[in-house]
Amino acid sequence: MAKSKSTDSKKERILAAALKLFSQKGFHATSTKEIANECGVAEGLIFYHYGDKRKLLLHIVKNFSFALHAQRGEGYLSGKTLEDALVQYGLEYLQFLKDHIDYLMLIWSPEMIQDEAVSQEVSHLVGSIGSAGTRMLKQGMGPEQPAEATLEVAMSMMTSSILLYFMLHYRFGKSAFSYDEETYVRELVQLLLHGLYGQSQQG
Repeated sequence: MAKSKSTDSKKERILAAALKLFSQKGFHATSTKEIANECGVAEGLIFYHYGDKRKLLLHIVKNFSFALHAQRGEGYLSGKTLEDALVQYGLEYLQFLKDHIDYLMLIWSPEMIQDEAVSQEVSHLVGSIGSAGTRMLKQGMGPEQPAEATLEVAMSMMTSSILLYFMLHYRFGKSAFSYDEETYVRELVQLLLHGLYGQSQQG
């Protein structure tokens, strides 16, 4: 058991070091030796656990997704109104963005935007985040609801707006908005639900 925990710890350190260096220096400018020095492991362990630097990169891209976090969590609708569940989802997404700024800097860097394999993974992850939110909306709205495509667009708008809110705060500080995070997310959710229930009544 102790050996397994030690192995997991080293793998996590490798991932954290690689993510930090890839986001700060760039993927191509970072060597496996630098990653090993950053996290205090033998360089050979990187190849043992991840194969090569490229596979290490793709592992990072695949495994730092809010969708994975949301799927591991308890049901958002358990004992909550749909509005409160969406607010919790939105605030957790915002916190996830804060906790993984290195990841955001990596996947949106010019180097990674031009990487087709990475872009495919990012597209898949964005879709999975939207799917998790769409399932919540379908469950919470019940039988009288707009088409699934409308729900997907609604969740895409919500997560995109939260991402924009985070990026503006990250760049400009608190002066970017005059209201706090929870107020922003709740107002966003109320607008979203108002539009969806209006669509439902029209249908």
